[in-house]
Amino acid sequence: MPEEKTPDNDRIEAAKRKAAFKAVEEHFDSSMRFVGIGSGSTIVYGVEAIKAHLEKNPPADKHMNWFVPTGWNSRKVIEQAGLLPIAFDSLPGDAMLEVCFDGADEVDEELNCIKGGGACLFQEKLVACRSKKFVCIADYRKKQKRLLTKWPSIPIEVAPIAHASVLRELRIIGSPDAKLREHSMAKTGPIQTDQSFYIIDAPFKTLLSPQDVKDGKDGSGKDGQWDVDALAARIKMINGVLEVGLFHVYFGEEDGEVSVSRAEQVADGKLDDSARAAIGRERS
Repeated sequence: MPEEKTPDNDRIEAAKRKAAFKAVEEHFDSSMRFVGIGSGSTIVYGVEAIKAHLEKNPPADKHMNWFVPTGWNSRKVIEQAGLLPIAFDSLPGDAMLEVCFDGADEVDEELNCIKGGGACLFQEKLVACRSKKFVCIADYRKKQKRLLTKWPSIPIEVAPIAHASVLRELRIIGSPDAKLREHSMAKTGPIQTDQSFYIIDAPFKTLLSPQDVKDGKDGSGKDGQWDVDALAARIKMINGVLEVGLFHVYFGEEDGEVSVSRAEQVADGKLDDSARAAIGRERS
């Protein structure tokens, strides 16, 4: 059923679209060969912006722009826009993506983020880590001081055969309410990813940031209190876990225009383990 249109929804959609067009304006160029396209409602506007850019600024003769989807849904968005998709495993072995555009479920003030609400986290991380730059686009609701402030849980992609043992481990390390994500109709069973894996949603206490740890706070998991990096590493140690929905990004702001925060580039030739989110601000 279509979502009912309200002034709030209109404002949110306008913020998403404005953020997406700003991000594409600053980070996409018609000369790029390979570009990653993530998932989520905001990325639909990102693809719209890319299509508009290419119509105004056509690539050079015989140059092809290829777009690498992070899942089945993003492939359909690419195709519906008339752009050329290419599967991740069809890329030339030495090819790097110039940029990857993606969304986020929540982002903290140090540019860490939760992803995986759409169950595409493994492919999203594959594409992000093969990109020179990761550009995260989101609306103003997604920005919080710490992760797990409003977004309720961390998505974890797991092998079906191991889901029960992974749930047990998660309860031991501080997520007693971790649950297998299922379809709304129970008889259809667990939701499966494009890899035919399951998703577990694991609530934890609000996560400490790296700066909190530098300031002396204990994020080692004592009493269920984790910092972002320690928790990501601990969950990845659990047998049967394919990927954890904790990413590093660079983000933007909130208020009617579009503003941007920038993170430092990580290392020459490696992932700009940062992403930028042009965040649409809410007008008062």
